[in-house]
Amino acid sequence: MDSRMLKSLFVLQLFSSFLVFAGHYTALVLNYNDSFWVAALNQLSRYGTVILAIITGYFTVRVLDRKNLNGWNFFSGKIIYIFIPFILCGVLYHYLLNLEMPATATDFANILLGKTGSQLYFIFMLFQYYVFAYLFRNVITKKNILYLILPFMVIQYVYINYLHQPWLGLTTRHILPSWIFTFYLGHIIYWYQDVIIGFMKKHLSVVIGLTAFSVGSAIMFVLSETIYVAVHLRFVIATLCTLLIVLFFLINWADQFKLKFQKGLTFFIYLTHSAVMILSNKYLIAQYGDISWIFQNTWYTIAYLLTIYAVTFMVSLLFAKVMGIIDKGRKRLGQMKPQQQQQERST
Repeated sequence: MDSRMLKSLFVLQLFSSFLVFAGHYTALVLNYNDSFWVAALNQLSRYGTVILAIITGYFTVRVLDRKNLNGWNFFSGKIIYIFIPFILCGVLYHYLLNLEMPATATDFANILLGKTGSQLYFIFMLFQYYVFAYLFRNVITKKNILYLILPFMVIQYVYINYLHQPWLGLTTRHILPSWIFTFYLGHIIYWYQDVIIGFMKKHLSVVIGLTAFSVGSAIMFVLSETIYVAVHLRFVIATLCTLLIVLFFLINWADQFKLKFQKGLTFFIYLTHSAVMILSNKYLIAQYGDISWIFQNTWYTIAYLLTIYAVTFMVSLLFAKVMGIIDKGRKRLGQMKPQQQQQERST
């Protein structure tokens, strides 16, 4: 069950990272072409970030639950594999958007706050969640999460609708209370995955009902006004239902997937896709003067979308492989130190 769940979640992560990319891509296309399919994909792309948040909650509590990690072990990995790439990408986006390297205190503050790239807010907020999840790992447990999830829902709703203020120029999405209910849904799925999947297997009517609700809500979102903040509860709940029904089917088919989990791949897709898009646009503008001709043709638009995503995927896979090598080296070094200490004691 665990291996099939991990493989299914990886498939969902890949699909969600594509949706996030599609959201930024279609936002650009809408400046030139407001075709129905473009607007529909832009609306549906909001599922991507919410699904990634729920899955992040799942993997975080899985690590905290299975490994007896102290603060250094938990956060050192986050600093090396998430925070440092986040800062480097912040510098990159500052340069791409301003054509100069960051030099002022405001520039560096914007990088730290995730304000230089449109998607970097999520990483800034993610670190708030990691700190909160670690500090309260022994307080928020499987025994009480079903009682605490309702207060978390209230916190998320009240903060988004009544309490948020644009401190430091930050949007609603930058602050953890806007996401706390969403992340802890991932905790519930981890702790109660056997119960949830088992219940769905025994009650076909629940599967049919969730499927109908998921399809209906997707159609409603496509036909409604543009959703700019996907953390509103109605969207999060609709996304949760869609995630559960897709997981149910993926788990049953997981053994047929010839797909190897690659740690960090979806993270780097999330980080780098806007940079690849910006550089691609700059290149085409330099070659042809403008790019409007691409977006005014449906097939060119689709071809350009797939091309940029393919390049982003390959670049991200390379980064993930490099980080994997670094991770192996770090683990070997950590294993060598106790052995060296034992040798010194014996001599």
